[in-house]
Amino acid sequence: MRQRTVYWLCALILGSAAGQVRAVEPDPCIPPDTLFAMKVRPRQILTSALVKDLGWDELFKTTLAAVGPAQDFLDTAGLRIDRDLESILWCMPSSPLIDDPDAPPLALDPETGQIIQPDRPAGEKPTKLWLVVVRGKFSPKKITKALENHGKNAGAPVRKLKAEGTTLLQMDSPLGPIFLGLEGNGKIIVSNQLERLKGCLAGNYGKPSSERFLNGMEGLTDNESLWVVQAVEGDFKKQMEQGEPADSGEAAMREATSFQLGATIKDGIQGKLTIAATAPHNADSIKTATATALAGMEEHLAEMLRELKELETPDSPLEKAGVSVEAAIAYLGVKQGKLEVKGNNMVLQVGADRKALDPLLKALGLSGQ
Repeated sequence: MRQRTVYWLCALILGSAAGQVRAVEPDPCIPPDTLFAMKVRPRQILTSALVKDLGWDELFKTTLAAVGPAQDFLDTAGLRIDRDLESILWCMPSSPLIDDPDAPPLALDPETGQIIQPDRPAGEKPTKLWLVVVRGKFSPKKITKALENHGKNAGAPVRKLKAEGTTLLQMDSPLGPIFLGLEGNGKIIVSNQLERLKGCLAGNYGKPSSERFLNGMEGLTDNESLWVVQAVEGDFKKQMEQGEPADSGEAAMREATSFQLGATIKDGIQGKLTIAATAPHNADSIKTATATALAGMEEHLAEMLRELKELETPDSPLEKAGVSVEAAIAYLGVKQGKLEVKGNNMVLQVGADRKALDPLLKALGLSGQ
């Protein structure tokens, strides 16, 4: 299986999902041409029993505080992520896995090591359109002040635009203008296309028009800590169909119509990946190919964990908190996963409660004990 398939498997196993109770209606801010959407709940994650028990919430705060500009912005905006930030929804009419062919190439500054992003030519519209909706508890005045301070310090003053009785903000960036609107004290909407932002603010959006995307939303409850839905259409579908299929699993994957990833962190980690196909026999072929990939992944991850254990030192907890945690969670997901076919869908469920996670986390020095 090629890189695109492994991406979804890894994304699942590094995340987790809640048990489904009822399907959620698409968010009214999702534009009708959406083919990709992701939603994450920062407050739910940072206040979960598992994260707090392990002390990862404090580690997050400490790390954020070390990033001066980010902390200054949050302080001016009066924001605490674990208290005020309920959810972040990101929508696109394409896929983030597909490169923007017209985007200026990235480069590295040889002296600082920082990424250099050349300016997009003036007047050129971005190929990849996006919309972000942030929900929580905000102070519009403080948010505006923080943005104005940031723009002033960055040499790109924020401009105010009047639209349908409300004030919108325009911020310049290397990739083109970014537009922001505030709806009351509970919603911030950001987009790189003004019309897209106005449509959301005006409440003009009904259900997305893509049946594949809507099918990909099925089963979500919107109580998940994280969910991702990608419809297999347009450029994403073209990329999946490039070249001759390497095997029957690759051929079956080309019959996928959508991917859905759900993840929930409470007192443990649970997850679910659903790959919808055009027919049950294609879903069965995807299952067979996935089982083979998971078996190979389990062997690789077990070896990775053994090597990491040998390299551990008492004075390097942050160094161990990177790939070792990912490998541990992935390994548990492989060991405890359930793989089955339901109609046209291949479904992979994984999960580990606090008790199951404890031995690995203790071995890695990340149990908080």
